[in-house]
Amino acid sequence: MRKPKVFIISGPSGAGKTTLINRLFQKKFVRDNFLKSISFTTRKKRRGEKEGKDYFFVDDRKFRDLKKKEFFLETQKVLDDFYGTPKFFLEEAERKGKDLILCIDVKGGKYLKNKLKKDKIVTIFITAPHQKELFYRLKRRKEDSQNIKKRITLAKKELQFLKFYDYLIVNQNIGESIKELEKILRSKINR
Repeated sequence: MRKPKVFIISGPSGAGKTTLINRLFQKKFVRDNFLKSISFTTRKKRRGEKEGKDYFFVDDRKFRDLKKKEFFLETQKVLDDFYGTPKFFLEEAERKGKDLILCIDVKGGKYLKNKLKKDKIVTIFITAPHQKELFYRLKRRKEDSQNIKKRITLAKKELQFLKFYDYLIVNQNIGESIKELEKILRSKINR
């Protein structure tokens, strides 16, 4: 069995990462060649999110227990919540002969880029065209203004991690961004 290539997609909240990935997986090429990892989080479920589709939602105690058991490839604390990438998706991708797409925090992306073999990892940073657009997208999520301010502050810090990423996609137009992302996946797919 070949080792899967890991595609890490990161960027600030509101950049459109989840939308891009969900739309990508509507394409046959992507479904046939890639598996999407689903993170565990201690964050509260947002309206419209589904357990096991968007995230696996757990409490702090359960998350810490899983971390102690070395269940995760990587974990990070983002704002007040923990996120972790389970190892079993990498194992499943290997079993199925597919490559793996992770949507994770920039610190997790940097950590895995250092941990995994260079030829087995591709990192892609997604961002909004400007801060106003990011603010607008977060407001549409119906998050409270305090949380939006925290996420904007975090976004500024996350942009400092750009130098650790192989590709940058400025998500101004969803259709164009999907084409750009698919082009990267096709060019770097593990053959």
